[in-house]
Amino acid sequence: MTASGSPTAGSPPATTNRILVIWNPAAGLPTALRAGGSVDDLRRILDAHRVRAEIREPSDEAEAHAIVRRAVADGVDIVVAAGGDGTVHLVADDLLGTETALGILPLGRVMNIARALGIERDIDAAADLLRDGEVATIDTGEAVGADGDPVAFFEAGSVGMNAAIFREVSRADEGDPVSIARTIWVALRYRPARMVVELDDTTLTTRALMVAVSNGPYLGLGMTVAPGARLDDGAFDVRVFQRFSKWELLRHLASIAFGRRRYDPQVTTHRSKTVRITSARPLPARADSADLGQTPVTYRTRAASLRVVVPRRDQSTTASSTEGSIRRRM
Repeated sequence: MTASGSPTAGSPPATTNRILVIWNPAAGLPTALRAGGSVDDLRRILDAHRVRAEIREPSDEAEAHAIVRRAVADGVDIVVAAGGDGTVHLVADDLLGTETALGILPLGRVMNIARALGIERDIDAAADLLRDGEVATIDTGEAVGADGDPVAFFEAGSVGMNAAIFREVSRADEGDPVSIARTIWVALRYRPARMVVELDDTTLTTRALMVAVSNGPYLGLGMTVAPGARLDDGAFDVRVFQRFSKWELLRHLASIAFGRRRYDPQVTTHRSKTVRITSARPLPARADSADLGQTPVTYRTRAASLRVVVPRRDQSTTASSTEGSIRRRM
């Protein structure tokens, strides 16, 4: 590849898969396209990397869902989410249980799923991956809150103080300048309650400030809530944050943000395919960025339910970031 991005002699052949790109121009890092963030800019990058794709820019979420569902029905091989974590979640939701694979062009600020899959933040490397990567199958989660409606999730469920403050953290990710102050205020006002956590083979009773039901390592602002969680092992890592004061927990969450890892012996880990959490009084519950209301809540693993495009083992330059997250398999 030349410095300008034009293919040179001996470049890999163009993609033969049918690829559809769902582009969100409002993603957090429009400069990732390097030239104003237009459809034409994205087209030039894909063309430079010999990725043949149709690009669609939906006007709203309803249109995006309709486009993805139509692509699945038409047998498109890969639907690419070009945007942030919200765009990835939106596209992935309609690909669950289908033969169509999810591709990611990471243009957002955090990119928890892309990080867990070992997809580089560099737009050129991510475009190459659409051409040269392989397909792996990963687990997802399903959460059912008090209203009984199932919600798909991809990162983690959360109950307790973390569910309360992650609502404010998500606003920080959207650029709300006072969200940090509100996060502290929410934490100070939070009152823990006795929780009963029913797992596959045991039941825990705890007054922990937070419980994370993790499908992958990251949640919120890239917080490494479950560093050992794998995306394809058929079970959640259930992380119980106990014997923390509120300030200690806030400091801990800050210390593990944006992919940093910190060992803390006050966090215990359990593994389970199904997790049901009840409490002495209702506690806030979430699944990824979705507000589930209050406990009781049930989280279930949907094993091998999503196909994703990931780096090949012999090509990945981010082996350390994917170690323990996925096993690649066709």
